[in-house]
Amino acid sequence: MTNTQSDEVLQAEPSPIDRRMGVLSARICAAMLVLYALYYARSLVIPVVTAIVLYLTLRPIVRQGKRWGVPSSIGAIGIIVGILLMLGLGTYVVIEPVKESIADAPQHLAEVKSKLAFITDRLQDVDEATAELAEAERESEADSAREKPVPVEIKQPTWTSGWSYLSGTGNVVSFLTICIALLYFLLATGDDLLRSVMRSLPSFSSRRKLVEVIENVQEGLGSYLAQVSAINAGLGVVVGVAMWILGMPSPILWGVMAFAFNFIPIVGAIAGAGIIFFVALLNFEPAYYAFVVTLVFMTLTSLEGQFITPAILGRSMQISPVLVFLSIVVWGWMWGIMGVFLSVPILIAVRMACEGYDELRPLAMILGAEQPKTDDQADRSVAREAASNERTPSESAMTTSVTAN
Repeated sequence: MTNTQSDEVLQAEPSPIDRRMGVLSARICAAMLVLYALYYARSLVIPVVTAIVLYLTLRPIVRQGKRWGVPSSIGAIGIIVGILLMLGLGTYVVIEPVKESIADAPQHLAEVKSKLAFITDRLQDVDEATAELAEAERESEADSAREKPVPVEIKQPTWTSGWSYLSGTGNVVSFLTICIALLYFLLATGDDLLRSVMRSLPSFSSRRKLVEVIENVQEGLGSYLAQVSAINAGLGVVVGVAMWILGMPSPILWGVMAFAFNFIPIVGAIAGAGIIFFVALLNFEPAYYAFVVTLVFMTLTSLEGQFITPAILGRSMQISPVLVFLSIVVWGWMWGIMGVFLSVPILIAVRMACEGYDELRPLAMILGAEQPKTDDQADRSVAREAASNERTPSESAMTTSVTAN
């Protein structure tokens, strides 16, 4: 091969930087296509993802029932009946106050406007001054361009009904039907499906890795949701008692609201404070008392968010508030209100799954995973584990049998 031919071959081969940029571009395009598919098929994907999250959270209960001799199908039916009873009880408790508030909404809005006149009047003055300046500017532009044709542009509304899952083809009936049916089959026969998937893998190490990842995701989701549910229940009781002491109507409603909204970090507390302020402004004559009630609610939620939750969950389950907020915004924009509720569990599941694979470990660390141990730290950890005998022989045998199957 001559020098000219070798130069042409070298020029034809892409450089390492070009190859990396090509791989990065392909991954970005693939991620965008996946996100678009999740957005386009949201009416089907939302109940499926909800059922999977519930399955991973509730799977240990079914497995414990099997150890006690309860069949998986019976355990699945019992869990679903319990969930439906809880939802029905919560709806029964809050439905009457909500119906009354919706029926009286028009006169409530007028009353709120009159009580906040000392703020709205000043804002109205600013709006009028801004409108006068804008009108003067339009008149000057019209004088300078009187001979030119006026372009006409038709714009579509910039807002959508994305915050309501009831829009489009999705509705509450289809959501509940798909979610409950899929949850039942996953709880009743999900382990069989998992064994079939593992048998399709080529090697024992890949099967073991899959089992470890599923166990980590299950443990992370179950631990997070169980502890957060307990914390939110305590917060709901405290908020209900505080609202009762302050004289707010329907204190049980505000306790239930605090419990439900607190599953949405940051955004839930802000939305709850706005609703509390609106209702307090309607029910108490001094306008400043509404600020007092709202301040009490925000103090309780802030104490819970800044001190109680970090102390109970610990550092291992902490995720940057920036990432939590971005996850809420992205999934809320894609899937509406259900995306807001699922945003944090999805973030935790992704982090726990990435921890199981070395290639995805950097992403897990960005999402809040701990620094991997060095060899010396790992040796000391293994020695301590062997000395304390934390893992029983029966658990070791169970893991080996699952991976072998």
